[in-house]
Amino acid sequence: MTFTHYLAGSRMQGMPQHISRRFIGRTVLTLLSSVLATIALAAPALADAPVVTLEDAVKLAETRTPTVYAAEAGADAAQAQLNQAWSARLPSLSASGNVLVYPEEQSFELAPGVDVVVREQVTSSISARATLPLTGQFAIDRQVAAAKANRDAGRSSVDSAVLDARWRAEDAWYAALQAERQLANAQAQEGSLATRVRTAQATHAAGALTRNDLLLAELALAQAKQGVLQLEAGRDAAYGALGLAIGTTDEPARPGSAPAEAPSARADVDALSERAVGARPDLVALRHRVDAARASAAAQSWSRLPSVSAMAVYQHAEGNGLFGEPDTMYAGATLDWTVWAWGRAAAGVRAANAGATQIAAQLDAAEAGARLEVRTRARSLAAAVAGWEVAKGSIAQAEENLKIQAARQEAGSGTMQEVLDAEVTLLRARSNEATALTDAWRANAALERAVGGE
Repeated sequence: MTFTHYLAGSRMQGMPQHISRRFIGRTVLTLLSSVLATIALAAPALADAPVVTLEDAVKLAETRTPTVYAAEAGADAAQAQLNQAWSARLPSLSASGNVLVYPEEQSFELAPGVDVVVREQVTSSISARATLPLTGQFAIDRQVAAAKANRDAGRSSVDSAVLDARWRAEDAWYAALQAERQLANAQAQEGSLATRVRTAQATHAAGALTRNDLLLAELALAQAKQGVLQLEAGRDAAYGALGLAIGTTDEPARPGSAPAEAPSARADVDALSERAVGARPDLVALRHRVDAARASAAAQSWSRLPSVSAMAVYQHAEGNGLFGEPDTMYAGATLDWTVWAWGRAAAGVRAANAGATQIAAQLDAAEAGARLEVRTRARSLAAAVAGWEVAKGSIAQAEENLKIQAARQEAGSGTMQEVLDAEVTLLRARSNEATALTDAWRANAALERAVGGE
């Protein structure tokens, strides 16, 4: 029940109607004034918040958003894994050495008076080994291919994170702009009602206006002030959300100049859908992950073959006596084939192939979802643009209606309630226009996100 209806139907036992209305009106005004004063004292002042243009907001979001940092770290990790996989192509080098100390040297008498040392009391050796996998290169090539695909997927994930950050910044920027315009419209109505109340007070003092009509105007002004304070709180929250979206954490930000016209609806929906499927970063990343999974499955399959490696060893020894060679070197090949692990290897191949099939199915679903999202976003944009055209035209009608009702009230053929209803209609028309305009731009930003960016 509105205040107007409440006042019109109020009765208090033992009190005349004009006294009950006056009492209730003053009581409501007093309560509203107290609430407004309390909210005004508690509301944070954000007049010094920095103004951010839409272009600057997007640039800040691209470089200062934590999700972008996380995606960049993931891309760096994928690059490191590629370097690690590629190094497996090179021969592995190892070196070892030892020193042995015996209680005494070992020797034997070759002839009377001729002793031959077999091993000295202190012996030492150092050896170096180089091993190069031969048949393992096939599996290593597939592992490198998988690492490259994961690296490319990481880079595409960075692009996707940047695209998401841009969209969130644009959406928050337009939401803050909408909150500002809603507040400006409410403040304009408050000013209009304040003027109307002053006129009503003068008219009532002259005896040409009833006390009830004056109370109606004063109540409407008090409600308008309360609405302004509520919208100020919403605007402040939108400023904070904008600051968070552009990476300034707890520092609010204000949007810059507002667009005067709505964006245009898009007719090339089919072309936009195909563009989204082909170029959207999240889909590109998913394709790379499909390639990585298939390459990993191929690497698993190649790993079932015997492992043949070329090997070269050099050794230098000291203290091995007369018959010991100080330097030895040999080269050859090694064969390693764990036959009884075939079941485990085959299961690993099946698991890798199933994982690749799963990611490929996810890609198909994501592509279908992208086409649907583009069509949905395009229809939302067209509806928002059409709604803005209608809302824009209703403002002039509401302004004309207010003029007519005000003239009728001044001439005595209309009522104060009709004038106040016309004020509310005008405010609603202006609010609808502000909402429709920002909704159109937010729908345009969402369409750009669905397509993959312009």
